[in-house]
Amino acid sequence: MTELTTLNLTGLQVPHTRYHLADFEQMNTRNGVAFRATVNEGDYCLGVIENGGDGGGTWFFQHTAKDRQTMEDFAAACRLDGQAVDSERVYELLVDQHDLSREAARCKRQRTSLLRGLDAGEWYGVTVVAKVPSVWLARGDYPYMGQLARDLAQHQPAPEVWQVWDGERWQDLALPAVGEAA
Repeated sequence: MTELTTLNLTGLQVPHTRYHLADFEQMNTRNGVAFRATVNEGDYCLGVIENGGDGGGTWFFQHTAKDRQTMEDFAAACRLDGQAVDSERVYELLVDQHDLSREAARCKRQRTSLLRGLDAGEWYGVTVVAKVPSVWLARGDYPYMGQLARDLAQHQPAPEVWQVWDGERWQDLALPAVGEAA
């Protein structure tokens, strides 16, 4: 089997990193988030990943039949936590990786923190930007950790675990129980 590369923000393991997303657009709808992004290899457009934001699937619309097979082979080789993953989930994770990369870069520039909520070890799209440098949260020495815990507890349904992106990896936040002193 080919050596896989793990995408740092989503954990998706891919056979190569030659593909990149461009022309990314998203919009909130009543039923979810609609998005579309072109999949490029260098300057060549393989096709478009798209979701209508109506609770339906995420699809890849190829440029040619060969491009369809190329993306199917790519998706079939991908893994998540070492397990095979269906192509729709691969497309969603590629979009998530692109979107989270942009948000992480923005947080780095603005000296803020990108947080994500996990349930049963899975991320379901819950992210928050905290207006505090990530190094404080990663070290656990932010003096207002109690206030942050109260703010994060407002998210319903509340994630089991919150993590902070430290610029290289996700780290669990050591949050005090809501109501405890920080």
